[in-house]
Amino acid sequence: MRSTLKRSIIATAAVSLILPGWLTGVANADVTVADDTVTTAPIEPEPTEPEPTEPEPAEPEPTEPEPTEPEPTEPAPIDPEPIEPEPTKPARPETRGVKFVIDGQAVRRSARVAPGSVVKIARVHPDSEVTIVHARNPEVTFTVRETRKARVFLSPPLPPSTPVRIVVRGSDGSVAKVRVRTQRAPNTFSVSVSPSANSGIYGAGIPLRVTFSRPIWNKAPVEKALRVESTNKLGAASWHWVSSTQAVFRPKKFWPGNTTITLEADLRAVEGAPGWWGPKVKSSFRIGDRVVIRTNFRTHKLTYIRNGKKERSFPISGGKAGWETKNGVKLITTHEEQRRLVNPDPVDGWDVLTNYAMRLTQDGEFIHDAPWNYYNIGRYNTSHGCTNMHLSDVRWLFHNTRFGDIVVSGGSSRDVSKSEYLAGYWNYSWKEWVAGSALR
Repeated sequence: MRSTLKRSIIATAAVSLILPGWLTGVANADVTVADDTVTTAPIEPEPTEPEPTEPEPAEPEPTEPEPTEPEPTEPAPIDPEPIEPEPTKPARPETRGVKFVIDGQAVRRSARVAPGSVVKIARVHPDSEVTIVHARNPEVTFTVRETRKARVFLSPPLPPSTPVRIVVRGSDGSVAKVRVRTQRAPNTFSVSVSPSANSGIYGAGIPLRVTFSRPIWNKAPVEKALRVESTNKLGAASWHWVSSTQAVFRPKKFWPGNTTITLEADLRAVEGAPGWWGPKVKSSFRIGDRVVIRTNFRTHKLTYIRNGKKERSFPISGGKAGWETKNGVKLITTHEEQRRLVNPDPVDGWDVLTNYAMRLTQDGEFIHDAPWNYYNIGRYNTSHGCTNMHLSDVRWLFHNTRFGDIVVSGGSSRDVSKSEYLAGYWNYSWKEWVAGSALR
């Protein structure tokens, strides 16, 4: 019995441990003991609402993360470490390699040379400037000529007794320079110019003549230094050496009307002959209206043309057979009133007085009035070579012409000589004339 009771108590204790407290009390009250046997009646539990309980969080099943591409990020700027610059060599001055040469000899600082010497300036930087100035008068400059060879320049021939400074200035401020002085000329020749300066107004046929005091051996450099300028368009023109002491300049088709002709020549640096140097020359003369008189001895007519416009025509009589008036270009070289014309030949001579006479050639050809030949003027050629006109006609012509006006004659069998004073130069063909230039 004790063992049975003991088991009941244990069982009750066990229930008490399992059941909640409110059930435990009920169980304890219903326990009875009979006949040493402990029994328990079944107890209907009261319905109770369970207390709300929060569900225990379930542990998530481990999952592998999906691979994701990392977003691009700009690298953080990194300050460069300071770098010390490497030492650089200073730039070479532009003028460092410039070389001055005279007669094949290099010049470093200064030189004394013969007149006419030319200085070569070599190894000039493309950005550098070359100048040549008079050492005592900087306003006087000399033209520097660039050669076809790159970086090489030439001075002009330097005149006697002239100090010059030759300077090369680089764009970087560097400078190379030398000083050159020419010696005195041992001998000098003189030059005369015709027409002379400010000597009046001339006709369009007057030639320009330059005469030298001594024979010129080096014609080409002398001619090259003779420069002619015209205030009106000149057209083709050329020098012609008629001798070693005279050069003549003329256009192909006479001078333009109403223009000024200027000759300039600096011969101080030109050696015209061994040991002989020239002067500096400048001379000008004026041309008036361009008057051209045309005479035709077949038609017995003279036509007066001024500045390209025909103004008057007159009847004339030319030279008879054996005394033909010459063909070609002539120039009026004198205007003479009351001119006496004489030929003492006992067979075919003459002695006449004219009122107006204009000389055309040095052997005695004139345009003049001829009252004694009145009937033949405009009809026949009956003179001794002169051009005969009526008095009123020749008077008009006399007052409308000047020294150097042009007379072009045709219709005869004789020609004007190329040696004729002044007019002879116009009777060369143009090919013959330019062949007389030293520069051709």
